[in-house]
Amino acid sequence: MVRFAIYAAVCLFGIAMVFAVFSQFRFEKATTYNAVFANVSGLRENNFVRIAGVEVGKVKKVAVQPDSTVRVEFSTDQSVVLTEGSRAVVRYDDLFGGRFMALEEGAGGVKRLDPGATIPLSRTQPALDLDALIGGLRPVFRSLNPDQINALSGQLIQALQGQGPTVGSVLTQTAAVTNTLADRDRLFGELITNLNTVLGSLGDQDGQLAKAVDSLSTLMTTLQARKDDIALGIRGTDRIFFTGNEVLRRAREPLKKVVDQTDRVAGTLLADKDFLDNLINTLPDDYRIIGREGLYGDFFTFYLCDLILKVNGRSGQPIYVTLASQRSGRCTPK
Repeated sequence: MVRFAIYAAVCLFGIAMVFAVFSQFRFEKATTYNAVFANVSGLRENNFVRIAGVEVGKVKKVAVQPDSTVRVEFSTDQSVVLTEGSRAVVRYDDLFGGRFMALEEGAGGVKRLDPGATIPLSRTQPALDLDALIGGLRPVFRSLNPDQINALSGQLIQALQGQGPTVGSVLTQTAAVTNTLADRDRLFGELITNLNTVLGSLGDQDGQLAKAVDSLSTLMTTLQARKDDIALGIRGTDRIFFTGNEVLRRAREPLKKVVDQTDRVAGTLLADKDFLDNLINTLPDDYRIIGREGLYGDFFTFYLCDLILKVNGRSGQPIYVTLASQRSGRCTPK
């Protein structure tokens, strides 16, 4: 049981440390600011706040205001200095929906912002809407065969990565595959409208999209570089579970005996529940009576009225022999 208690304590400490690491708790003192956005593009509480790629704080609260703008409350390390020219921009952290808020220095005053100050809407910028980018091509995908979809998707991916034909070649490929849609003017109109939205977003946010792709590449490179550490961590976790299993295996028999004896004691108590209930109800009064007897010191005073010896007779019936008896004073019958 002692070994099991030590193992349980170590495991609880390890779990607490894992939660602290993966929850990314920050224990240093921080300063709180606000920023107003037209669209936060999926930014959530506890997303990181970064300056030049360095984590300096976290998003604390995201709330929609009556005028349909979004107020973001965030904290930064006390060493961070924000000025009247500072800008807040929502960036893509990865291609799986992660976001972070970047703080940049823009044109404006150099006066330091007070804690709790707000960066106005004119100095904030949302992230590129990838949902609109992907959703804009949905009408095309519904009416194309798999080979055409693969060709169009490949052209789009190459254009977004900056490694192949430009966006103009994407439009050329789109024109070629939509020859099969000549009798679907409504669908073609939806395609043109959605492509206009997609290309507008892409043209305005090409830098952000490039950064998102670079971030994904950096992530994969980092994971590749740390593969040995990750494998070592997995092996360490396996050893922890193996040790825990061994401790539980050794403690199985003692625990089984404890459970069996507990069941036996519980059965005995349940069988004599009336006696036990009466004992619990009368013990307080008995203890108070005994307590009064010991008021004069660490001894008890008794007054002898009768001294009777009880023995068994020949037939097994008890025989009472009076050795001393007194019927006066305190022993007078009442």
